[in-house]
Amino acid sequence: MKKVTLTNATVIPFFKRNPNDKDEILKIIEPKSDSTFKSTIVNFNVETKTTDSAESKSKLFEKCAIFITDNAKLASIKQIIKAGAILEIEGYETRTKSEKDGKYYSNINVKNITPISGGITQPELTPIAEDIDEDELPF
Repeated sequence: MKKVTLTNATVIPFFKRNPNDKDEILKIIEPKSDSTFKSTIVNFNVETKTTDSAESKSKLFEKCAIFITDNAKLASIKQIIKAGAILEIEGYETRTKSEKDGKYYSNINVKNITPISGGITQPELTPIAEDIDEDELPF
């Protein structure tokens, strides 16, 4: 396994097949009750620039996975990983073979996440007053 550090990694939603679907940021896989594996798996995607140049448009897309055994840690991860959040990620790159098609896929097993920015939040919209007096308008 190769050690990986991603700086300025931006959290992006998963690919959606239907444009009307809601953006999905986290995929949480709970452990099965009959399994000996007791960790919750949290999957998310990030993108980083290939170079530190501001003019660079090329991006690298990475799939990340965190293994969590504590519900308090799961709650804090849900607060940190939001759409547009910029993170520093440390972990190890692994390659796994898919059982469906036999292809190999890269994945980053995350060991540490440091938030750099909070992410995109939806602004609260204030309703427009229905009864506007024309004498109060500035024009």
